[in-house]
Amino acid sequence: MDQSPDHSDEQPRAPRVVVGYDGSPDADAALAWAVESAGPLRRPVEVVVVGSAMDPVVGHFREQEDRRVERRRAAALDRLAELGVDGTVTVRRGPTVPELLRASAGAAMLVLGSSGHGLAAGSLTGSVSQHAARHASCPVVTVRPARSTHAHRIVVGLDGSEESAKALRFACERAQSTGESVTAVVGFSSPGPAALGLDDADANRRVRRREDAERTAAAVCADCTSDFPDIDIVIEAIGVRPAKLLVDCSATASLVVVGSRGRDAFTELLLGSVSQHVLQHAECPVAVVR
Repeated sequence: MDQSPDHSDEQPRAPRVVVGYDGSPDADAALAWAVESAGPLRRPVEVVVVGSAMDPVVGHFREQEDRRVERRRAAALDRLAELGVDGTVTVRRGPTVPELLRASAGAAMLVLGSSGHGLAAGSLTGSVSQHAARHASCPVVTVRPARSTHAHRIVVGLDGSEESAKALRFACERAQSTGESVTAVVGFSSPGPAALGLDDADANRRVRRREDAERTAAAVCADCTSDFPDIDIVIEAIGVRPAKLLVDCSATASLVVVGSRGRDAFTELLLGSVSQHVLQHAECPVAVVR
């Protein structure tokens, strides 16, 4: 009787790292960051080039677009060879963000450059990375040069939400393979000008808010500590609004990690998402995790 081959000893395939590529210097930087991140975890790298879904009858305009896409595909292959990685390059056609989202379904992360997103003619208004971070089903990393070239610290924004807990796990998983340190920061609002030591009641409120913030961070970190015992998570609670705090911290970080939506989603809709603010203003790569 024929028997099916035994695959019980085969290791499950690691999830892909998907990179959106348009041939720009920022896209090259994103690809290099993705390759460096994927290596220790043996994750395959897939580079996605998105071309316009133009009707063939458009004639020479379609020919120009085909040549542009082919140049980007060839550039991506050359860059992979330079980086010493046997990755794959996939060409997709259609609107930029939807195609990137479809390509990254089931991926470990989607990596994009911070600007220069000429991935297709007629791209959506605004940053491709911001649109992708809002809607992707996997973490989205936006790569930009770190202000501090010697930084080896991952900063994670915590607020007690499930999304921020996932952000911390993402940071710890990366730190486990890279050796980076992890700092979990919690921002909280100060009572006001009177809290500068002139009013005991306001000073006491500030102390209570700091203690509440520290307890919030400690509760989230406790769950990660058991799964990542080798990672020493430093907790910092600072009386600054979270968005500003994370941007300030990014000046001395190698990566900032935030949840896609905070604990108070309605407030974020009114005041602007912390993650979107950090994406716009951070001075190092930013990962948005959901």
